Amino acid sequence: MTGLLRRFRDYADFGLRFFVLRREGPFVLGLVTNDSCNLHCIDCRVADIHGTSMSFERIRAVLTRYYRKGVRFVYIEGGEPYLWRDGALRLKDVVALAREIGYLKVHVYTNGTRPIDADADLTWISIDGLGDTFEKIRGIPFERVWRRVSEFEGAHAIVFVINTVNLFQIREFLEFCARESPGTRVFFYFHTPYYGIDALYLSRAQRQAAVDELLACKRDGLPVMNSRSGLEFYLAGNPGTPVGFWWVVDQSGEYRCCRAAETPGVCKDCGYAMCGEILQARNGRPDALRSLLTSI
Repeated sequence: MTGLLRRFRDYADFGLRFFVLRREGPFVLGLVTNDSCNLHCIDCRVADIHGTSMSFERIRAVLTRYYRKGVRFVYIEGGEPYLWRDGALRLKDVVALAREIGYLKVHVYTNGTRPIDADADLTWISIDGLGDTFEKIRGIPFERVWRRVSEFEGAHAIVFVINTVNLFQIREFLEFCARESPGTRVFFYFHTPYYGIDALYLSRAQRQAAVDELLACKRDGLPVMNSRSGLEFYLAGNPGTPVGFWWVVDQSGEYRCCRAAETPGVCKDCGYAMCGEILQARNGRPDALRSLLTSI
């Protein structure tokens, strides 16, 4: 079977199992190649937990096993994946391996501090504000990361995680992106209290204000990737989560939905908005389906 025919078969099979038969999955793999990171962001709780990295052979084994389970989409994350090493092997070798095994889409999340050269199908660059706001959250100058966005010619989008520090800067950030990097899209997550309520936690009123601002920006033609249906799902407390279509694997274990899904109450406050987009797309919401198709 040629590569093109196999991809068509795999897309058709995914559509049948996920949208028609509504199987639980798994369909998407979050692969944590390493938890090491070169930043100390105030909103992050998943960096440098174990101080370990997967070997290339361990990555091969995980990718192969989940492919055989029916997974066709992989999101490589960290830590900072561009810090991953195994001898002379680098992140681009992991991306190439996933494609060789047969994954339809390979995405990479990065903080944008390293050269972006892994040739992913889509690179998600984390930027949570402008100027001093960004530096307060990330600890480095905004220009250091924005330079990577400006220079990168591959498929990419920005991930902006809304919290109490940057809540006021949503529209300003979107206007900056539209002006300085036309075509760069922004997907918004919301701060998730994985380990309890903290100073970054958004109240119900702040969540509503953030969603109202995003919808207003979307109406004004600014590059918001989230759909109305996905944002409403978040405001409703993410009903139906945790889900079985998304699995996360790191060096220490395998987790349904996320590494904190068993923490009481975390699902209703979860700000990982991509999950809502996927669920709403499966529920037949056209705007969520459009958002999903531009995100995978």
